[in-house]
Amino acid sequence: MDKIVKYKIVFSIALFLTVVIISCRKSYLDVTEPTAISPDVFPAKVEDLDLMLIDVYGRLRASYYNSGIFNKAGIGLDHATDQGYNGAGFNEWCQNILLPTNDVVAQLWNGHYEGISRTNAFLDALVKFRNKGVTASQEAQLKVLEGQGLFLRAFNYYHLVQFYGEVPLVSEADKSKLGVPLWDKVPSSIIETNKERATIGQVWDFIVSDLVLSETLLTTVTTWDAANKARVDIWAVKSFLGKAYALSLQWDKARDKFKEVIDQSGKSLVPYNVYRNMFNGENEFSSESIFEINFTPDNKDVWNNSINNSTQYGVFISPSYVEDNGNEGTNGFGNLFIHDESVRRYGFTLPGVTTQEQSNPAFIAQSLLQRSSKQFDPRLIVSTLQPYVDSVRIDNIWRKVGKNRGEGFDLTNNKAWCHRKYVVLNRSIWADPGPSISANMYFLRLADIYLFYAESLIRTGNPVLGLEYINKVKRRAYDLPVDVPSAIDYSSLASATMAAPSDHLRNDPLKYERWAELYAEGHWWFDVRRWKIGAQETGYYVKVKSGNLVWADFKYALPLPETEINNNNKIQKQNDGY
Repeated sequence: MDKIVKYKIVFSIALFLTVVIISCRKSYLDVTEPTAISPDVFPAKVEDLDLMLIDVYGRLRASYYNSGIFNKAGIGLDHATDQGYNGAGFNEWCQNILLPTNDVVAQLWNGHYEGISRTNAFLDALVKFRNKGVTASQEAQLKVLEGQGLFLRAFNYYHLVQFYGEVPLVSEADKSKLGVPLWDKVPSSIIETNKERATIGQVWDFIVSDLVLSETLLTTVTTWDAANKARVDIWAVKSFLGKAYALSLQWDKARDKFKEVIDQSGKSLVPYNVYRNMFNGENEFSSESIFEINFTPDNKDVWNNSINNSTQYGVFISPSYVEDNGNEGTNGFGNLFIHDESVRRYGFTLPGVTTQEQSNPAFIAQSLLQRSSKQFDPRLIVSTLQPYVDSVRIDNIWRKVGKNRGEGFDLTNNKAWCHRKYVVLNRSIWADPGPSISANMYFLRLADIYLFYAESLIRTGNPVLGLEYINKVKRRAYDLPVDVPSAIDYSSLASATMAAPSDHLRNDPLKYERWAELYAEGHWWFDVRRWKIGAQETGYYVKVKSGNLVWADFKYALPLPETEINNNNKIQKQNDGY
């Protein structure tokens, strides 16, 4: 049985055992629980430690990539989405008018610290097991387990410092600003559960140190068998380490690490026809994939992410479709749709907003002509579904996509195109297995690494090769040979992109390519922060359905949850502006 794909089986067991291990460390509790497994006897073998590690993998679904968090923090903050639904927290995230009392602000924080707590419990147990004496074979197994755990701990701190760090890290001086609390072991007393905020520099140093050690431990793990393919391997570690170097301003080290991945991993950009369909449950773990958040069909207690293996993200961003009577139905909740300005940024500028205009045969014919002749960026049809042109399969019938139907907002004067990445395209969301969606989400893939490599080359004095790697990503998007110069190549780092002349991405191929290639995958907000282009993005998008966008630099950081401020008496201060 697939240990990672079926981690639900051990999820509650590992959770229980971890709680026991943590509680048994508290010296102020001198209580014997006859039904609990003592840490003196568990873990008794390497397989027991693997159960604990699988629990940590399972918790990747409970933080940033949780459907109820990603639909706000992942695509709301950066305006990849606009709102068809008025409420349920979407207004605050899409406008970036967050408060310390916001539920999702706390869920995001708590989800990642829960992952860290479980990882620390696993690593503590691993050390205790090792210290009892192990065989050479067992030590080799422990190293592989430990390397995975260190990667997963770094994953959690990476997201925490990116969201809650006091300022974006753009200069060495910023490293002295406040980051987030750091725990590298399970607290052994109540006092140790309170922790001051480490500096941003200290958090990044910690992430890097975990990944450097992980790299040494996983050196021989170049791939996994089919049953374990969702686990961390050496290329995931090196890719993540390269990004950690880049984001902590160590661009020379980042460049060299990315080059290792590109030259030695055997990874490659998949062809366009594979790329277009690798976000909807197909073509997973491809040659381009480096690390995926793994989901599998599971219709038991679907909305309980503590025990369910699937994701419900696609329910929130579900496409609308044209019913037999001409009305617009939706294959899910249909809460969110593609922001109109994103459609224009991809280079689609045909006039047409209302249902009547967009469903006009002449408009459809012109759209198809522009699509076939690539007059707009082909990634538009990777990321979006065009009303009355694209289709989805509902109850065994292929139906034309409609405008997002809206729920609380009137979308008459919006293009209201539908999301495509991570949605269900080929069945009714309410048919078996119901809103249990198995489309994996990408944390690391080679196109992201190519673009980071390009940036590292540019920043370390090799703009010519940097531009070539930007063009490699663009060529794939246009279904051209990746390594062969083409007519659609950018000729310089200031060449015109598909963005409008008034758009700040117009003459910035690096930024545009990161936006266009990784659209709605949860990376753009981090780019907005590190390039400090929040004001420019606000000026471009202007408004969402719930209100006008107003920028202030304090919005680069989320507020710390009010519950954390109240419960952790060592927190020095709230982020400015909150």
